[in-house]
Amino acid sequence: MRKLLNKRGQLGQLAPAILTLIFAAIVLVFGLVMSQELRDTQTAGTDAYEAANETIVGLSTFADFWEIIVLAVVITVVIGLLLVVFGGRRVK
Repeated sequence: MRKLLNKRGQLGQLAPAILTLIFAAIVLVFGLVMSQELRDTQTAGTDAYEAANETIVGLSTFADFWEIIVLAVVITVVIGLLLVVFGGRRVK
């Protein structure tokens, strides 16, 4: 019964990780939308326009790493499950 609880605990770590990724994606999208709206209300060539434009470019390059972040979370959970399964078998 104890091994079963450990496996469930490892799978239980996946839900908060998924929720965190979803929250981060929502914040990223809203940040991009708000920065673009700020840029659209400014005149080209002003400091505010240039700063908003650089922010949009910087945030859009961060979105390229989502696949790697999701893959790292999945690999962490799989390795944790493997350690629980194979670490629990001991020959007496």
